[in-house]
Amino acid sequence: RPGEPITTKLHISDSFGQQVKMDGTDRLPVTVSARICIGSCESMVAGQGEVFNSANEIDSDGLCDVGVQNKVLVWPASQSTVSKRAVRTYQPLLTLQHAVSAPLQGVTMDPVQLNISRLPCNDDEQFLQASASATGVCEACLEAEYIIDPDQSQCLECPTGGICNGSTVQDFLLETQDDGSKLNLTILWEIIPFNVVASDTEEDRARLIECPAGYLLVRGDPLNDLRPQDDQCAKCPATYYSTRIASWNEIGQPLVDWKLADALTGDKCEDCEPGAVCTGGRSVEPKPGFYSGAPAAARRRVLHNRTRPESSRWEPEPHSNIDVGVFGWWSTGALWESSSAVRGRAGRKNGRRAAAAAGTVQVFRCPADACLGNGQCADGRTGPVCGLCKQGYAMAQERCEPCAEDVGTTIALGAIVGLVVVSVGYYMAAWRVFFTSTLHERNLEEKKRIAEGGEEEEDHRFILVKLCESRGWETLAKRISVYHRWFILNTKTLRGMAGGNEAKKDNLPIQGLMKILIGFYQVLSSFMTTFPIKWPEEQENAMKFTKILAFDVVAVPGPSCVVAQFSYQQKLLMYTMVPPAALIALVCPLMLCMVLGHFRHGGWDKHLKYEAVYANTWQMAVFFLFLYYPTVSVASLKSFSCQELGAEGNLLQADFSVACPMDNPGSFIFIYSVFVAILYPIGIPVGLYFAMRSYGIPQMAAAQRRQAISASLISTFKRHTSSSEMEHLTNYLGKGPGDDEKSQLRFKKRCRTLFKNMDEDGSRTLSAEEIAHQLAKLDMAKIEIRALEKMMMTYDTDLTGELSMEEFEPMMADLLATSSKFDGLETWDQVAVNETQMRLLFSHDWMQQEEAFHRLQTKMVREGEKQQLVDKIGVEIQKSRQTMHDKALEADSLSKSVLRNRLLFLADQLINKGIISVPQLSWDGSGGEKEDLARLHVGFLFKNYEVT
Repeated sequence: RPGEPITTKLHISDSFGQQVKMDGTDRLPVTVSARICIGSCESMVAGQGEVFNSANEIDSDGLCDVGVQNKVLVWPASQSTVSKRAVRTYQPLLTLQHAVSAPLQGVTMDPVQLNISRLPCNDDEQFLQASASATGVCEACLEAEYIIDPDQSQCLECPTGGICNGSTVQDFLLETQDDGSKLNLTILWEIIPFNVVASDTEEDRARLIECPAGYLLVRGDPLNDLRPQDDQCAKCPATYYSTRIASWNEIGQPLVDWKLADALTGDKCEDCEPGAVCTGGRSVEPKPGFYSGAPAAARRRVLHNRTRPESSRWEPEPHSNIDVGVFGWWSTGALWESSSAVRGRAGRKNGRRAAAAAGTVQVFRCPADACLGNGQCADGRTGPVCGLCKQGYAMAQERCEPCAEDVGTTIALGAIVGLVVVSVGYYMAAWRVFFTSTLHERNLEEKKRIAEGGEEEEDHRFILVKLCESRGWETLAKRISVYHRWFILNTKTLRGMAGGNEAKKDNLPIQGLMKILIGFYQVLSSFMTTFPIKWPEEQENAMKFTKILAFDVVAVPGPSCVVAQFSYQQKLLMYTMVPPAALIALVCPLMLCMVLGHFRHGGWDKHLKYEAVYANTWQMAVFFLFLYYPTVSVASLKSFSCQELGAEGNLLQADFSVACPMDNPGSFIFIYSVFVAILYPIGIPVGLYFAMRSYGIPQMAAAQRRQAISASLISTFKRHTSSSEMEHLTNYLGKGPGDDEKSQLRFKKRCRTLFKNMDEDGSRTLSAEEIAHQLAKLDMAKIEIRALEKMMMTYDTDLTGELSMEEFEPMMADLLATSSKFDGLETWDQVAVNETQMRLLFSHDWMQQEEAFHRLQTKMVREGEKQQLVDKIGVEIQKSRQTMHDKALEADSLSKSVLRNRLLFLADQLINKGIISVPQLSWDGSGGEKEDLARLHVGFLFKNYEVT
């Protein structure tokens, strides 16, 4: 090997093979030469082809040790350039010759020749060639260097991102952990040709082609690549991360940067997800309350077509971490997606490729208090995003509550309590009316007894007591009687509130208060699901208990442990079969009444209790649907609320052990859920709406509103055109002017007479005080001077504050023309058929009159402006009268039905502008027997609301 010392040892032997040496310390008087030649040393020209030559003495032991001179072997080599690449050519074979310098005791010895072949330099050495002699030796590289071909290349500077050992660039990267330890991460280097611009030659260099997850690959500018030793892996900075391997050979090179400064900006790394903490590299640590899943490349289980069989249920598995850095996830790759979860990160910034989404770590929000952070679940939770409960726990109001160890006892106790509660509630809701006498029935029995001439005291005993006594069951009758008396005594207050006449019950808005109370607590019970936050323990317990008011008893701790044994499909059936079962149970008393009425009283509706039971069935059915509607609607729609949870698939949010039914439209759960979603969330409101329509409630509401509008129109009309004072005056005056000349003359005569009687001061003008004095003489007790002034101002064209005869006469004519048309007690039905009244209301200039009254409020006018104001008011009054005349002509051209509709439309406009107002309307029985029947049967739905 070039550079190694020549270490041959020789001695001289005689013909017997014995070593020749001198006695004592004397040495043989000869020297031994050591020559290295190219080819044969004998045939070469003197001084040419000789690589090495030295003379060596023989020591006292008769040995010649060439190595003591520390002569190294240098190997001849030539350098050439082939296609810009330097090529070194080595002499294939050298000859080592040893010869004795002179005959020994006259004996001449032939030289000894050995062939030497070259060994290549070691892996960590370079061939160092002397330029003068064209020979060279192998020399070790430094530890911070590497060499590609020891025989052809030189030692090279180790790249910035590499670790060298003097021979190669190592395939690992040392990453410092938080605890100070080092973690080996695999990187890849590739030996590729490199063009040296300065010398216009080509050399092999180690180039970085792959960095571990969490790093970007940095290589020099491809247009001016002068320093391959700058290749390195740049770690994603804080608030960024990357879970994909950065590869030079990947299409598009999405994770490759040309400059270290660009890489350190994190532009090509992924943004840290909401709900996670990213400290750089591939570290994605979920915050408490969030859950992170493995990136797509690291997921260990993927569901085929993102669906699973219906029988497939998620089984709890122990939590284990995958060694992918400082963060972990469930070995099943289960995820929970939040509203802010990343979907389709492709193209998010700087033209990022769609493939980048494969390395995105999705962070999903967990249920409240479910995830503790770093992939750890709260006590009692497990499964995808800690959304399932462990064995021994049950889901109640989105919380995993511990269950009693003896589940059988819990089930038995729950069944007994539930049976008692349901039985008592069922009797009170459905059968109580059937078995107890109503006031109406007692009145009928009393009339029958009196008609038969009986004087015996009425038997007020409970009907079951009388029934048992008639059968001879005396003991049972006594026990029932005791329980009945106890019930009567302990429910006296409640029965007092609910009893009494209908007027008293309506004055106590029990149903309205109950609806508000139930609605409030139903909303309160949804807070734990709607707002997934940490609630105070006392408030949380209260919210759990209020689920009872929504008939969602199984969501209360205790019963939830029983239904925890059921599958999602069984729970869905249980929730959705309650309404038909309850309605059938409520109808049973009515069916019994109908059967008894048919066979005993000669008609299906002839039973004495039929009306009461029929009304009670309607009331309880409506009340039950109102109470249970939120629960059954939520249960029906839960099947359509799914979460895409990455590798775990698309899971049902209500039960993360079930695949999303929408991914399998042919499954029973999907088909049944579609059916009940139409039947309950849509069907119940639609059914109740048509029930109210069947009782004519919209028509009754419209009739009440039309009546209120009619009353408001007439009242406002009379206020605009007259006053009580003026009406009293017109009654004294008599009839208005007729169409003929004689009638008009008589009217003018009466007006002059009345005017003269009221003109006490002889000024030929009337003031409001003079008119009021005349009304007082006519026995009018309460007179408002302001009302008189307001009416007079309309006709006071000269703004003197008093009326002349010319102004008084048209005022009285107008008053007589309008005051006799309405008495203020008309109903809408009467107005709707009276064309004269409708035309009068339609043609009245409502808005112009209001504006005129506003402009005529002031009486103090400066003398310089008085005439202008007089003229202006005259024009406005003339305009108002012309408008009324035009509208009167229009009204005459309309048919009665069209005029009726136009009048209602006008009334709506006047209400919107605030000219007329409609008081608050209520269901007060003004609709007659039809309204009373609707209130009795379905009044729970509407009677506590305003009529609109």
